Amino acid sequence: MTYQIISTFDGSITNCSLSELSQRLKLNSILCELGADNSVTDSWPLVHETLVTFAVEFADYALKHYTKKKIPEAEACITLTKQWLKNSDSVSAKELMAAANAADTAADAAADAAATYAADAATAAANAANAATYAARAAANAAGKSKEAELIRQGGFIVEYLRAAAATLSTDSVAA
Repeated sequence: MTYQIISTFDGSITNCSLSELSQRLKLNSILCELGADNSVTDSWPLVHETLVTFAVEFADYALKHYTKKKIPEAEACITLTKQWLKNSDSVSAKELMAAANAADTAADAAADAAATYAADAATAAANAANAATYAARAAANAAGKSKEAELIRQGGFIVEYLRAAAATLSTDSVAA
């Protein structure tokens, strides 16, 4: 399957495969799924909250599957960021940054490469700029030899998440 990312700022178009998807996402873009004839079969907007959701998922997955030991600070950062996603007024930017910095420091102290990548992903989740792309790269790096499989897993998660979100919106608007 081929995907296309269209910038809503300048109209630029980037084509990519499922395994490249998590590395190519950009804020304020539209992700299009292309059919065999290169026609658009589905499309979804990419906004800040969506990209942060991906960053949190990638960080959480990396912590659970690629680290040798727990990093409570990274787990706390992920939890706080998930809380922010549910209600952005419930957590301040200052709290998010403090949690992100603590996660990053703890991972460095752990001297576990996978933990460092996972904490970097958690830190990216709490930061606005390029959160999903950075977190995806960090999680893929944490996977080590399974990097390609992790990138495909991330791409699959992105597409399924967007499909489910679109279906929920469609159901909600029919019910209204």
